[in-house]
Amino acid sequence: MAGPFDAAFKQLVDACAADWVGFLAPLVGLPASVPVEPLDTDLSTVQPTIDKVFRLRPPGTGLLHIEPQSSWDGEFPDRLLLYNNLLFAKHGGPVYTIALLLRREASAPNLTGLVSRAYADGTVYQWFRYTVVRLWELPADQLLSTGLGTTPLALLTDDAAPRLPEVVGRFAERALRESPTPDAGNLLLSCAFLLLGLRYDDAVARAVFQGVQRMRESSTYQGILREGRAEGLVEGRVEGRVEGQRDDILLVLRTRFGAVPPDVEHRVRATADPAALQSALVRAVQVGKPEELFP
Repeated sequence: MAGPFDAAFKQLVDACAADWVGFLAPLVGLPASVPVEPLDTDLSTVQPTIDKVFRLRPPGTGLLHIEPQSSWDGEFPDRLLLYNNLLFAKHGGPVYTIALLLRREASAPNLTGLVSRAYADGTVYQWFRYTVVRLWELPADQLLSTGLGTTPLALLTDDAAPRLPEVVGRFAERALRESPTPDAGNLLLSCAFLLLGLRYDDAVARAVFQGVQRMRESSTYQGILREGRAEGLVEGRVEGRVEGQRDDILLVLRTRFGAVPPDVEHRVRATADPAALQSALVRAVQVGKPEELFP
């Protein structure tokens, strides 16, 4: 996983390590409350570097290794085996490896949780077991009730897709209520906004987050908008904004429903009020069919 998604993931894990360990440790047979400490994963012989590793503190022993994946990689199981062996050689074990698949594009038939090596005669000389988590299969409500630092994962589930505004609203309400500081809340919201891009177009992400007041106050969020949409479709220059909003509305409708009826597209193209278009963009995420876009 690379780019802004990788940075968002690492920020979340760094800032909320206990929440991530509490979510993932039971999946490998460890208690959710197992004490850990972050471990330096700089293994100079490996590129790309290992994502996140925690050393288990007494009474636990060994390492918890988290490797997120957002796209298909035929060599991913072999890479997990390599990372596991290198971590064991450098730090000892056992090493509990978790493959966290963030979207369907990362899944593959060979991601079975088992890698084996055999001689020419078929005799297996090495077994490696790892845990696979297919995020989209998990219930959104279950993730919304986990530790605060892992609640953004709920937005990437299949369960959340038909009710995305509701799930985003519940996530944002909890993030704002429970974050220890405003900066911590802003970080959580901004990381969730970025991670949403793994599954949805940025127009959808902006539409479902635009009602969260704290997002408009977040310097991180504003920086994302400036970098991602230099033409100012959301908060920038007026010039070009209206046409951009129209395109975003139609893109959301096509993403959700396929074809857009000509009369609906014509009405979208005929609307010139930025406020009305912003409201329509929010409704585009919520309606049951394109014809319901305009009341």
